[in-house]
Amino acid sequence: MFDMIVPAVAFLACVTAMFGFPSVAIVVIRYFKLKERELTVEMEYRDKAHQQQLALEERLRRIEDALSTDPEMRARLGVEQSATTLPSRGA
Repeated sequence: MFDMIVPAVAFLACVTAMFGFPSVAIVVIRYFKLKERELTVEMEYRDKAHQQQLALEERLRRIEDALSTDPEMRARLGVEQSATTLPSRGA
């Protein structure tokens, strides 16, 4: 009886290995391709957000420069103090 079980289990193990390992390899490869794509999209998003942040800071710097050098514009906006000495808000 034991002589028949060992070859049957070996045969099932071989069949499982023949069909199982390639299937697992395909699933693993697709999983890692998906993860790579997710990382690429995240990197592009972070780069785009960083570029937008830099553009926003540049625009803010230009506005601050314009306000600090143009007394007429400051008077029209009602800005009495310089941009560097803003009043503190009481808590």
